[in-house]
Amino acid sequence: MPNTFAYLAIILWPLVAVVLYQKKEVIPATFWTIVGGYLLLPVGISIDLPIIPALGKETIPAIMAYVGCKYLAKIKVTVLPERGIERGLILLLFLGAIGTVITNGNPVQELDRYLPGLGYRDIFTVIVAKAILLLPFSLALQLIKTSDDQIQLFKLLLLAGLLYSVLIVFEIRMSPQLHKYLYGFFPHTWGQQVRYGGFRPVVFLGHGLWVSIFIVMVIGAAVTLSKQKIKLTRFPNGMIIAYLTLLLIFSKGFGSIILGTILLFAIWFFRTRFIYITALVIGVVTVAYPFLCLMDIFPHQYIIQQIDSISSPQAGSLQFRFNHEIALLERAVDRWLFGWGTWGRNRLTDSVVDGYWIGLIGSYGVIGYTATFGLMYAPLWKAGECLKLLVDEKESFLLACHSLMVALIMVDQIPNHSENPLFWFLIGALTGRQKYIVGSRLSEVSYTSSTARTISGTH
Repeated sequence: MPNTFAYLAIILWPLVAVVLYQKKEVIPATFWTIVGGYLLLPVGISIDLPIIPALGKETIPAIMAYVGCKYLAKIKVTVLPERGIERGLILLLFLGAIGTVITNGNPVQELDRYLPGLGYRDIFTVIVAKAILLLPFSLALQLIKTSDDQIQLFKLLLLAGLLYSVLIVFEIRMSPQLHKYLYGFFPHTWGQQVRYGGFRPVVFLGHGLWVSIFIVMVIGAAVTLSKQKIKLTRFPNGMIIAYLTLLLIFSKGFGSIILGTILLFAIWFFRTRFIYITALVIGVVTVAYPFLCLMDIFPHQYIIQQIDSISSPQAGSLQFRFNHEIALLERAVDRWLFGWGTWGRNRLTDSVVDGYWIGLIGSYGVIGYTATFGLMYAPLWKAGECLKLLVDEKESFLLACHSLMVALIMVDQIPNHSENPLFWFLIGALTGRQKYIVGSRLSEVSYTSSTARTISGTH
C-alpha cells in the first residue's frame, strides 16, 4: 500500500513546478517539470476526480508545464499546434477517440468476465486524456526552435541521466528497493526484475525495461554532444560515455542494449546521411509493423532464431510476446477502424499486452494508431527536407542524431510500452526544430522576393 508521502509527492509537485518557473528559464523549467515528475514521482498513484482523467505522475507535471509556460513564463503556447500536419493528426486522434466511444456502447460478455460499454460522458474523458498525453509534445514543439535549443535539451537530458544514474547504480547493487523505501510499495512484479544473477534497476519508473530505454536516450544525447566537440562534464567525454554504456549493460535490458548499440555506433562512426537514412528505415518498418503482421510478411521466426543463438530465455520471451500479439491483433481486426475502447475491452481473457502498439490499435483502432504513430513519424520524414536546407554540417548532424533517437523510441513501442512524457517531449522537440528550419527558409525566400520586387520597382 502506498504511504502518505506518495500522495504528498503528487500533491506538492505543482509547487515544485512553480518554483522551477520562478528560478529558471522556460526550456529548463519545462524540462524539469515534465521529466523530473516522470523520473521521481510514484508509479500508479493518482487522484481520481469525476469525469476528468486520473491525476498522477504523467498528468500533473504536463498540466503544470502548460500552466508554467503560459501564465508564469508568459510564453504564447497552445494545446493544439496552430498549423501543419501535426494539428491534423491530433484532431484525427480526437475524432478517432469520439468514434471509439460511439461504436463501443455495448458491453463485452465473454466466459467469466463482463465489461461495461462506453457512455457519452467518456468522450470528454478520453479527449482530455489524449490532450494531456500530448502536452509535452505540443510544448516542446513550440519551445525548441534553434540548434542551440536542441543542444540545451540534450545537455539537460544528459544531466538528468547522470543524476539518476546514482539511484540506478544503487539498485543494481542493492536490488530495486527505492520505490518501496520512499513510497511504501513495489510498483511491479518482482520476478521480472531478476535477471542474469542480478537485478534490473527500477527506481521510480515502474519497470527495469523503462530504465534501460531511458539510459539509451541519455547515451544518444551524450554521444551527439561529444561529436559536436562539446565538453560533457569535468571528466573526459569518453569516460562519461563508457560509464553510461556500462550502466546500460548492467541494467540488463536485452532489447535496449541492442538499441543502444545501434545508436552509439551509428552516431560515433557514421556521417549525417547514413544516420538519417537509418532513422527513416526504422521509422517506416515500425509504422508498417501491424500491417506486415496481418499479411504474415514480418519475419518473426527468423528473428527468434537469431536471438535464440544469443540467448534462449530472451528468444522464449519474444516468442511468448509474438504469440499474444498475433492473437490480440486478430481480435483488433473485428473492430479495426475505432477499436474496442478502454477498460481492457481490447484484451482476451488470458492475454498479455506488452507492446504499446498492440494496446493502442486494439483500443483505438487504425485511426488511433495512425494518428499517434503519425505524430512520431512525421518529423522523421520532414527532417529529410530540412537536411537539404541546412548549410551548417553541425546542425545537420544534430538533426540526424535527434531523428535516430526518435526512431528508436518508435521501435521500442513494438515489444514494450515505454511511451512516456520524456519521449513525447523529445518527439515534439524534433518537430519544433524542423518546423523552425522550414519556416526560416520560407521567410528568407519571401524576404528575397520582396526585396527583388522593390528594387525592380525603383527602376
